[in-house]
This record gives sequence, structure tokens and C-alpha cells, in this order.
Amino acid sequence: MIKLVQKDLKLFFGNKRDMLLTFALPIVFITLFSFVFGKMGNTDEDNLIGIIHVVAGTSVMMLLFSVSGIGESLLEEKQEGMLKKLLCSPMHPNNILFGKIIFAIIISIAQLSIMFVYSWLVFGLGILHHIPSLVLMILVTAYACSSFGILLASFAKSRKQVQALSTAIIMVMSGIGGSMIPIFIMPEIMQKIAVVSVNYWGIQGFYDIFWRLLPITDLTFLSRVLVLIGIGTALNFIAFLMFKKNILKIV
Repeated sequence: MIKLVQKDLKLFFGNKRDMLLTFALPIVFITLFSFVFGKMGNTDEDNLIGIIHVVAGTSVMMLLFSVSGIGESLLEEKQEGMLKKLLCSPMHPNNILFGKIIFAIIISIAQLSIMFVYSWLVFGLGILHHIPSLVLMILVTAYACSSFGILLASFAKSRKQVQALSTAIIMVMSGIGGSMIPIFIMPEIMQKIAVVSVNYWGIQGFYDIFWRLLPITDLTFLSRVLVLIGIGTALNFIAFLMFKKNILKIV
């Protein structure tokens, strides 16, 4: 399994296109949105809220797009015959999916970390005062979002199907979950619906850190952490069931 993760990491960091889409493109969006929405307030506090929303909302949304692309690689291996070779090896089939999950989590953590460090350097987001909370929220958000990409790949039949499904689902989740419009200005009914989106829990967790200034021991903050862990675990469980049903049957 470790060798599979190492292989995927080597292929990823050797692909300039994947590197640009995963790390450079989110930075471009954060920069553009921050200059627009981060300076629309009448006070410094309003501007700070704008920056926090842009960074949190854009980070989670772009991460979902990235992990869906990682999920596509599993289908690519299936189409090229690589997956069949792995399934015929002594390796346990579950280790293949475990390897993809670990790979997706590593890339997700790297992407989120880079975006928050960039926001600190360019926009002055105060990450140094919240390192423990930020690290914890990055870890659980990466876990929850990466499971989304793996789940898509586990039941989709082609890369085109993953691309179509992921785009539609991510745009809907981002719209209702607060990536595009802040939750607190949405109608009450939309705020209730938002809880079905992984975006909502990740964004609220980052709000807790940078806006509400909640400590890592606060129950509200920890509840977001537990929900994200639950989302990731549930999606990964379903992914394993679908993986056995749809992909393992090729051998």
C-alpha cells in the first residue's frame, strides 16, 4: 500500500498540469475574490470577515474539485488495465482503495496548508495565533473532502461520468454550503438545508477559528470536527462497499 501511495505521489508531483490545477489555481481564485470581497466592508472587521469567508469558502470548494480529479485516476487505472494487474497481485484489494484514500488526504492537506499560508503572507490572516485549531481543522476537512472524491470513483463507470457528477454536486454543495454566499446572509430555510453539505461544516470550522475566535477545546468547534470525521468515515465506508461491487468484478 505504501508503494502505491509513493507511486501516486511521484506521478502527481511529476505532472505540471496537476500541480498547477491543485496549488496555483486555488491561489488565483483566492487572490481575485479577496481583492473584491475583502474590501467591501465599511470597517476593518467587516473586511476581515470578507477575507475569512473567501479563504474558507474557496479553499473547501477548490479542494472538492481537486479530490474529484484524484478519484478519476482510479478509473483511469481501470481503463488502462493497471487496476486489473494490481487485483491479480498478492495485495489485498482493499489496500488499493486505502492507498488512494491516503494519497488523496496527503494532497488535500498540502493544498489547504498552502492556501492558508498564502493567505497569511498576502492578506495577513492570523494563522500563527491559531496553529493547533487550524491544523486540526485542516486534517478533518481534508479527510472529509478526500472521501468525496474516492466515493465518486467507486461507483462511476468512466472519467466523463465522474467529471459530470462532480461538477454538478460540487456546485450545488458550494452554493448551499456557504462557499459562494456567506451562510449568515442566507434565508433561514437555506441555513437549515446547508448542514447537508460538507462545505458548511468545513467553513463553519474555519469561521470558529478566525472570526468567532473559539479555542480548540470549545464544544461548538469540536462538534464541527466530529461531524467532518463522521462524514469522511461514512463516505469511505460506502466507497469500500461500492468498490467491491463495481470495480473488483473486473477480475
